[in-house]
Amino acid sequence: MFKVDYPRKSIGSDVDRARMVVRIAEAARAHTIICVTERGTFAQHLLDSPSQCRIIAATAAPETYEALTEAGLVTLRLPLHAIDKHRQIRHVLSVALKSNSVSAGELVICAVGQDVYPGEASLVVVTEVEPDLEELVITDLVKLTDGIRPKVLDCAVAIACKIGRAARRGKRIGAMLMLGDSLKVLEGSKQLILNPFQGHEKDNRTLMSSDIHDAIVELSKLDGAFVVRGDGFIQTAGVFLATSNVDADMPIGLGARHAAAAAVTARTAATGVVVSATDGNVRVFSGGRLVLRMDPDIAHGPIHMGDLKL
Repeated sequence: MFKVDYPRKSIGSDVDRARMVVRIAEAARAHTIICVTERGTFAQHLLDSPSQCRIIAATAAPETYEALTEAGLVTLRLPLHAIDKHRQIRHVLSVALKSNSVSAGELVICAVGQDVYPGEASLVVVTEVEPDLEELVITDLVKLTDGIRPKVLDCAVAIACKIGRAARRGKRIGAMLMLGDSLKVLEGSKQLILNPFQGHEKDNRTLMSSDIHDAIVELSKLDGAFVVRGDGFIQTAGVFLATSNVDADMPIGLGARHAAAAAVTARTAATGVVVSATDGNVRVFSGGRLVLRMDPDIAHGPIHMGDLKL
């Protein structure tokens, strides 16, 4: 794999970037260019460039996907948006491979437009498509702390997507699931309601039990967070978490749940999975920052690999 990061000032416009990507493709003798875009303009400039390469667009924005598809451009709908553009490349290639848009062993150019990660340099990757990208591994996108099992994150995301789909149907519910480092997460917290899991058998208070997933969706209508051990045991629900005196990197426009998840993961080793009651999107926080965004309406496939140790 060969990567090129171009500083923001080195390439003047999307037109210039498109021409540069085409030159790289021709020099590498690649037949396919995958353009990662949010607004679609970069993909259109690539399509307008004089090139024999096949152009594929990839986007996590539903409006852009619809517009590019209607325009006749082969477009991949990305279920995940990683904050790290280098990891996002692996996700894009995985989606392309699973959709049969590219083949294992094929040499492709993958270009990330500046509209995907505003303020960062453009990224162009020349790579052969690896066959093991058929299965997306969540640890390629999110670095879990010690003690959180991949299967626990898998279940938390599945439940969060179910809640997100309900929110998009007009139910206006959200949720926050804090995974791992649960004793420290609970320090300074306040129980808003009686713990609904208190006194239940262990099998009835583990995230991996599908029998209680509907109950978790119903409980998400109440205020407060779910606090879950790294092995999936649900310590409690309906908790107001302490968030003061921490330095967290909070994106503009997100609400109180997201701010709490950012703050708690900044002061602990926990990972936070948050569902927005506004847009239904699922966001994952780790180390005080947003590391992953997911669309609950798009199947993301398996996001763990067996009992992978971190």
